[in-house]
Amino acid sequence: MKQLGGERHNICVVGDPDQSIYSWRFADLRNILSFEKDYPEAKVVLLEQNYRSTQLILETASAIISANQQRKPKKLWTDNEPGEMINIVETYTEQEEAQFVVSEIERLVEGGKAKLGDCAVMYRTNAQSRALEEAFIRYGTPYKLIAGTRFYERREVKDIIAYLRVIQNPQDSVSLLRIINVPGRGIGQQSQSQLSSWAKSLGISQYEALKRIAEPKEDGEQRPPFNSRIVKALAAFGELMEELISRSQDISLVDLFDLVLKRTGYKEYLLGEKDGEERWENILELRAVAKDYRYLKPDEGLTAFLEGVTLVSNVDGLDETVDTVTLVTLHQAKGLEFPVVFIVGVEDGILPHFKSLADPAQMEEERRLCYVGITRAKQRVYLVYAFRRSLMGSHMVSTPSRFLKDIPQHLITKGDLWQREESQVMPSSYSWNKAPAPPADIPELKPGDHVRHAQFGDGVVVNCKPVRDDKEVLVAFTGGMGVKKLLLSFANLEKTK
Repeated sequence: MKQLGGERHNICVVGDPDQSIYSWRFADLRNILSFEKDYPEAKVVLLEQNYRSTQLILETASAIISANQQRKPKKLWTDNEPGEMINIVETYTEQEEAQFVVSEIERLVEGGKAKLGDCAVMYRTNAQSRALEEAFIRYGTPYKLIAGTRFYERREVKDIIAYLRVIQNPQDSVSLLRIINVPGRGIGQQSQSQLSSWAKSLGISQYEALKRIAEPKEDGEQRPPFNSRIVKALAAFGELMEELISRSQDISLVDLFDLVLKRTGYKEYLLGEKDGEERWENILELRAVAKDYRYLKPDEGLTAFLEGVTLVSNVDGLDETVDTVTLVTLHQAKGLEFPVVFIVGVEDGILPHFKSLADPAQMEEERRLCYVGITRAKQRVYLVYAFRRSLMGSHMVSTPSRFLKDIPQHLITKGDLWQREESQVMPSSYSWNKAPAPPADIPELKPGDHVRHAQFGDGVVVNCKPVRDDKEVLVAFTGGMGVKKLLLSFANLEKTK
């Protein structure tokens, strides 16, 4: 900028420290905050008048961002109407959260208060789009993702689903060829084409051809057209799939899911990529779906899961060229505006993200991210959170975001949908493929009981209280895992003593 300004120092710089949300792209907030120090003769003009949002939206956003220390104070104002109060809505699960969003949008549209294209649903992480997409598809409500890929079209999600499809049906050659070299096994496109041609010449499927590769050959029998290295790689892959198919007969779907990840090394494969952590979150989100089928018999669980995936991944009937709802991450929402904004997952651990909880600088950036989301709205804002959510592959009791506590009570109206009858949340024509109910033999627990959790290890029950048709258990885990809130029916806790 010094070079641009030259000798006359005639340059205008525009920036908003409250919207600096890209530190992960190496953006440095200090460039704005230290500007006057670097250029002491600069004249600062505060652009405080807002032409987009209602006064109540601005007051809400200002209340949240004012808790930040690293900022330049300003007071936003507008000539617009005061507008409607901010809607803070608690739902029971992320599925009910998604159902509420879609049904509320439908209500606004039917009442003439908004068009589909006026509405945006914003979320902190890409993995959160899964439950939302499923709800929009089931309702038949058109939607589009901004700068993103639909959940069931994401590469890593399709990879794991392909493994499960081959386990269920080894003759599924499309799925087989998708995963035969994922993660990499040295089986390139040429070898895959040769496998397909060889299988066709024998009149068998690619999977049957894989099995034949490892079998001893009799004199005169047609031998596979591969060198020894490829034969070894194909045989190893065939043996892996045989093992997974065999194990699928006697373990639950979620255990099979975990076995696929372990035996293929898929986690290590993903985390070795640039965007691996985000893609791994999508795998954990898919695992949460699989976990809902754990009470079915192994073969029934796998079949039901794949049927459900087929249902919610079929978007052929949704026309993105017509008026559509926008689904977008908070980071991608910057610069956009909508009459109606829903921000979902407004919970500690999501917004703010769990990685920021022990980092004051990152926590301030999470506040800025929330501020950006709220100020995208012109007329209506919904801040939605779930009482229970599948997070990082486990069912957890959520804590409403600390940012909600910063909003003055006179600006908000609250709704606790999970305390209502289900028919008030879902329309009568709505059909949801619900997972089976948990078995009745869940252990009764009381404070002082010693328990074991598959992910968190050993712990002691601190508290146990009824919640709706379930029980909320507070467990202090050893080994640095800390205290966790869990729902008893989903926690799979083993009572040790």
